[in-house]
Amino acid sequence: MDSKTSGLITKKDIKEILIKHYNKTHGGALLDRELVVLSPDKNSGSDCYFFSLAGTPPKGYGIFIPEKRVLCLYDADGKRFKEYYLDKGISDL
Repeated sequence: MDSKTSGLITKKDIKEILIKHYNKTHGGALLDRELVVLSPDKNSGSDCYFFSLAGTPPKGYGIFIPEKRVLCLYDADGKRFKEYYLDKGISDL
């Protein structure tokens, strides 16, 4: 996906990466899960976004910190498997 190399990514890209990683590590049929996005709470002083690939338990996670322009992706076991520096951020947040 060229968007990641240009420093810009979409929620759809994040969902696809998490799905592919889950299927690669756990096998089985191709998942089509919803990407759940939790936005920062303006009252908490926090400025990060949390993503999870729906399932019980969730099938993957992501954390985007706009201040540092970093997106970290985690597998279903909570181990980080990918980190992106996104100088242009996530286009559809």
